[in-house]
Amino acid sequence: MRRKLKIEASFSGVLPTGSYANMRPGFAASMEFEQDFGSEEEVSLCIETAQQELQGICYQNFEQEAVKAKIIKIQEDLKNVRFHDIDGEKFPSVSSINSYDKDFFVGDDDLKIYSAQGCIIDAEIRNFVKTGAYLESKDLLECTADRFILKSKPLSSGKFLALSGWNFRGFLEKYPIDGLVSMEKVVSSKKHRIAGTPDLFGKYNGLKTLVSIKRTKSETDNLIQEAGYSLCDGLEDVEQFMVIEMKAEEDGGNKQGFSKPIVTTDVARYRELFLRKRSDFLKIYGV
Repeated sequence: MRRKLKIEASFSGVLPTGSYANMRPGFAASMEFEQDFGSEEEVSLCIETAQQELQGICYQNFEQEAVKAKIIKIQEDLKNVRFHDIDGEKFPSVSSINSYDKDFFVGDDDLKIYSAQGCIIDAEIRNFVKTGAYLESKDLLECTADRFILKSKPLSSGKFLALSGWNFRGFLEKYPIDGLVSMEKVVSSKKHRIAGTPDLFGKYNGLKTLVSIKRTKSETDNLIQEAGYSLCDGLEDVEQFMVIEMKAEEDGGNKQGFSKPIVTTDVARYRELFLRKRSDFLKIYGV
């Protein structure tokens, strides 16, 4: 017997990695043909075989769409990754690797304001360490743009961040660091393909210490970042990490303008945690 058949199949699914949340691409395929059959069983088998073939085509198209969506997402994510040029190669920054898996619940505008304050704190402290004279941001030309941002733009909550109120000199009086220097140059590791600029270096309680200045305390994250720097050439003999929170009282800090530092000599542990992140970063982004 001769039969005319029209066979259809489809496949759809959810792509959580898409550039838009939960993309739902769907694909359909069909075929129409005439054929001689010896029995109804042959007809059923032909239909089943054709449907499997068509569904396979749909699924292959879905997989291709999933790959495209992932590539687009990676490209979007990499816009926020900072790279350093090291001997003609681009190495991702230690800070970008450390924060790649974080969900930041801060809008772009607020982030710029927080960043501006962080740059001011950094500039004041670096200048003090280099010169021995503490100048406030109003006397540092490099802080002009950041001061304008803080003075002209409030956070989304309506609050303006402080232009002063942190106290690095007071911190050093209570927690002396010998031979303190500002790390001005980018450090890197070709072995791990990473680069970045640590804040400060000195000796605390007789141990070689990387010092990080932060606006907020996040013990594990900050120490992992320090560990990343310590894997760079010339810093392999670091014995200790220190994280210092500098925050004005009006921004939620204390009257001193600084907090008790986070200090650890467990360098190996935090290096291992950073290297796990480096490995994951490579698997995800290929760099």
